[in-house]
Formats: sequence, C-alpha cells, structure tokens
Amino acid sequence: MNQPATEAAWQIQTLADSAKQLAERGEVREAEDIYRRILEAAPYHVRALNFLAVQAMLRGELEQSRVHLEQALRAAPDRAILHQNMALVQKERGELEDALLWLDRAIALKPSHRTPHLHKAAILMELGRQDAAISAYWHAWRRFPNPESAINDPAAPEGIRNLVLRAAESLRLAQAQIIAQTLAPVHEAHGAETLKRVDEMAEIYVGSRLYQPQHGLQRPGFLYMPGLPPRPFYERETFTGHKRLEAATDIIREELQAVMASGEGLMPYVQLPAGQDLQQWTELNGSRQWSSLHLYKGGAPVPGNLERCPRTAKVLETLDLAVLPGHSPEAMFSILQPGTHIPAHFGLANFKLAVHLPLIVPADCGIRVGHETRSWKEGECLVFDDSFQHEAWNRSGEARAVLILDVWNPDVTPAERAGIAAVVEGIAAFERKYGGAA
Repeated sequence: MNQPATEAAWQIQTLADSAKQLAERGEVREAEDIYRRILEAAPYHVRALNFLAVQAMLRGELEQSRVHLEQALRAAPDRAILHQNMALVQKERGELEDALLWLDRAIALKPSHRTPHLHKAAILMELGRQDAAISAYWHAWRRFPNPESAINDPAAPEGIRNLVLRAAESLRLAQAQIIAQTLAPVHEAHGAETLKRVDEMAEIYVGSRLYQPQHGLQRPGFLYMPGLPPRPFYERETFTGHKRLEAATDIIREELQAVMASGEGLMPYVQLPAGQDLQQWTELNGSRQWSSLHLYKGGAPVPGNLERCPRTAKVLETLDLAVLPGHSPEAMFSILQPGTHIPAHFGLANFKLAVHLPLIVPADCGIRVGHETRSWKEGECLVFDDSFQHEAWNRSGEARAVLILDVWNPDVTPAERAGIAAVVEGIAAFERKYGGAA
C-alpha cells in the first residue's frame, strides 16, 4: 500500500474510533456527523453505514435506513447484525414476512446470537403463530447464561430488556400450561391439597413463585420442593434397604475391584461439551482422576455395565430406589484418585437423597455437605441431600471408591412422587414441543 493510502486509512480509523466514543457517551448527533464524513472518503465503511442506518430507523426514516443497510450488505454480506437490522426496518414498514426472512438469515449466519431469536419470536407472536414464537423464545432463552441479568441490568438497552421480559412471560405461561396438563390426572386421583408442595415446586420452576430455600447452602439445580426439612445428612436408617446393601459390601467390592483392574467401562465422571462454561470443572473435565462406572443412568440400565457386575445388579434389584422416568434410578461406582478434590457444587433436586456405600476408603478422605464434614466408613451407608452444596476429597495415596445410588426423600409421599413424575414429564413435553429447530 502506498503512503497516501496508508495515511487515509489511518485517518478513517481515527475518525471511526472518535465516533464510537462519542456514541458511547450519548453524543449521537456528533457521532453521526463524523460517520457521514467517513462515508465521503469510504462509501462502504460498514460500521458507519450500520450506525447511520440504526439512527435513521429510530427517527422513522425507514427508506434512508434501508439504503444504508443495502450498501453495508454489499460490503459485508455475512455480517449477521446487518441482516437483523434490515429485518427491524422491514418490521417497522409492516413487512413482517420479509422481516422473518431477514432474521432467519441472521440466525443462519450466527446461530449463537440470541437477539435475532427474540425479535423473530416477537414478530411471530404478532402474526398469531404462538407455537413458533414460543420455540423462538426458547432458543433465545437457552442462549442467555443468566436471562434475569439482562432484565435487571441497567446498562442493557431498554428494547432488549423488554424483549427478554416478554420472552420470560411467554415461556412461563407455556410451561405452566403443559405442566398443568400432565399434572391434571394426578390431581384428579389424589386431590389438590395432597399435591400442594408439588404445585408450588412447579410454580418455582416456571418462575411464578419466588425460590426461597430454608438453608443458605441449599440450591438444587433443577427442582426445589418447598416444605421438606432442610437437612444435609440423614441417619442411614432413613434408607430402608441399608441393611441389605451393607450386607452385600464384600460382594460389591469384589466386582468393583475387577472393574478397576481391567478399566473396562470406566469413564471420566465430568464430561462437559466443548464451548460450555466449565466453571469449577476445568481440572476434572474429561479427567480420570474422578471416574465412574454407571450401572443405571437417567432411569435406564447401562448396557454392558450391569453385565460386568451381575451380583451388584441383583442387589440393586432388591432396593427401593427413586424411580423417575428419564432421570432415575441412578446407580454408579465413583472412583476418586489420590490427591483429587471434587469442588463444591449442588445436586439437582431436594426430593431425592444420595446414598453412598463406601467400598474402598483410605485415610484422609472426606465429604462436606452444607456446613458439616464427615468421613466414609467402609460397609456403612452414608445418606445426604445433595441439593446442599457439597464437596469431597481424597488426600491419601490410594484410590477411594464408593457405590452411589439415589432414593426418595422419606418426607415425600407416594402421591407427591406421582406428582413429581408428572411435573418432570411436563418439562420434557415442553422441550419436545418447542426445543426443535428454530
């Protein structure tokens, strides 16, 4: 590039930076003046064209906005924000179907961007296509790391806050309607008063009731049933099958040791997909420092693993485990290698309890649940509510291994168990209906 061209590019960049700073300070007219000067020298400057298009749209100068955007798209046809802004111009012109086409192009170019989904949903709702609108809202919602933060953030543009509020209300109503449908037969069978805590749990899930756990360190990640005693640890007699399970300790340990010797079927317990925020799981993601062999997962037997442990499988068949279609029973061997620490985290729900049967426990191993720390004792069940914050560690030089399974919280009635299953099915039904392609 020759010297004059280099100098001109530098001047344009300096002007663009100045205009951006003015706009950020709210000095919009001054920023517009600079962007117009930039276009005199660089007619296809995308940032200038987009800024001027947005300001023209806000003033109702829709044709001028469209002209700027068309010019910008000739220079940068793969820029999603330009397609989105063209959609908003078309929406203001009353061309709603054209606006949807532009938004679909924006989504195709940048699927992870949430605002095109929000705008698409709002237009679909205006057109009376409620199911398609809810689907678009749901796709946008899942792209917010914390949707409520966008509502409460004073720095967020008012238009985005309003869109998020509309999404929240629309999703709440749609989820509540489907859950009510799946709960209706259980209500009919058992009566509303019997299912009061289940109804409140559903309201907390959809966001129509405030979430107020009784303990500061209890925060289930999926469902919270109010009214259950906030108790981190339970006496092992709480689990009615503890004697049968403890009596089988030697048999179960023998099968576990065979698995550990061969390594067959053992997998890292933490396996988060690429691109997901790992948070506290950075060190353990994909690591065999904390490995597991699932016997039951998501309510179904794991092919091959039960066959590797046939005597353990027979013991499990005799136990009253929590049964929740698509979620439980869960049963697995958990192996923690020397020097490994499982960071503090929360389980999914407080209507189930975790049962540990300690099989191999060297010295200097422990678990904290809530504010209370305990050690495992081989052959003696440890029962706790994993919706409390909990962590575990192995500071010894040998592996620590336990069998983990989940059982119902004893304060949950049989009618409530049926109600919980109906709520979970309602949540799954919502996802099946609205979680497909946007």
